[in-house]
Amino acid sequence: QLHVWEWPGTGRPFVLLHGLASNATTWLAVGSMVAAQGHRVVAIDQRGHGHSDKPEAGYDFATVADDLHFLLQEMAIKAPIIAGQSWGGNVVLAYGARHPHAAHRLVFVDGGFLDLQARPGMTWERVAAELRPPPLAGTPRQALAARIQAMHPDWTTAGVEATLNNFETLPDGTVRPWLTLERHMAILRAMWEQRPAALYPMIACPVTIVVAED
Repeated sequence: QLHVWEWPGTGRPFVLLHGLASNATTWLAVGSMVAAQGHRVVAIDQRGHGHSDKPEAGYDFATVADDLHFLLQEMAIKAPIIAGQSWGGNVVLAYGARHPHAAHRLVFVDGGFLDLQARPGMTWERVAAELRPPPLAGTPRQALAARIQAMHPDWTTAGVEATLNNFETLPDGTVRPWLTLERHMAILRAMWEQRPAALYPMIACPVTIVVAED
């Protein structure tokens, strides 16, 4: 089962996918803005993330893209604009390649073009070491909130809260990631193996690419 946030609307539907180790609430501000223009909007906690189910397997792109396909069928969402951020953009790419006529438009936000093998000198061993998530389990939630705010002093309270939602808060006030390390690494391996350039010719709908700069 997949947990979603939904805004009602009669305009063309928008479907929003978060990045690796993230969650649907990172899209709340965008979702609210798009819904205010009359669109139906759905933001999804992808498998293993947030409040969605966390099966042991199925973190390859084909399975995660099919999660999206079956969800859209179940919710009767037709010809949506589908946006994904970072890893979510690569999921949207995989979806567009597997179901080329299902979406009205695809939007890649800092993703959809991530090709880890294309980086000079990059090996899987380097990816596994450099992109391994930090060990934050057991950190007091308040301390993590303060750390996030210190790293991003321009972030709003809602932005900090959305990042904190990447973690489950335990009864003792500490946190642990919703996405386990093993599943995080399985997704990284899938990203390593995906070659976006091979999938682009399979896309049949328009694509918007949004690249943010530091």
